[in-house]
Amino acid sequence: MSDDFVQLVPIDTMLETLRCLLRYPSLKDASRIFWALRSPSFPKRVPLGQVNSLDEVEDWIHRSQKGWAEGSAFTWTIERRRDHILLGQVTLSRKSEPNTWALAFWIHPECWGQGYATEAAERILEFGFLDLNAALIWAGAANWNHASVRTLEKLGMVYVSENPKGYFIDGEPIPTKEFEISRHLWQNANLSAKDYDA
Repeated sequence: MSDDFVQLVPIDTMLETLRCLLRYPSLKDASRIFWALRSPSFPKRVPLGQVNSLDEVEDWIHRSQKGWAEGSAFTWTIERRRDHILLGQVTLSRKSEPNTWALAFWIHPECWGQGYATEAAERILEFGFLDLNAALIWAGAANWNHASVRTLEKLGMVYVSENPKGYFIDGEPIPTKEFEISRHLWQNANLSAKDYDA
């Protein structure tokens, strides 16, 4: 498979977990996403925390749809299966290194602490390795974001390093902890879990 291979994923693709459905992002999500991002509990020192209007949310959704069409990024809206309430989103974005993708996620503050981020991200790792032929999946979280760091650790991702300039907010660098998981490590962890379950 060539390094410039673009994986086409139909927009009607649905991924499932025990409690969640993961689907293509839609403009109908905009209002709930906006109120999630504007919640007093949502962290402001992350890129999505800088969103200030419904128009900006709609622009984010349009860019997510464009990334999907190009095969450069797949942003999945997470719905709760029992009532179809939007819980958050999880994204895999292509990195410059061959067969390497970046994982990102956010969850509505009213749904924090219920394991939804881990559950959705586990399914997206599977999608990345099995459907996108990823060799490596990377993720970063701000040093202060202990909940996201714990989620990455639960996913079996391995801490690699600290990046003093992980991203910027208002021109200020935000240090991040960087993690990764290889296809080999992911496969071994999943085989071990299946053996244990058996």
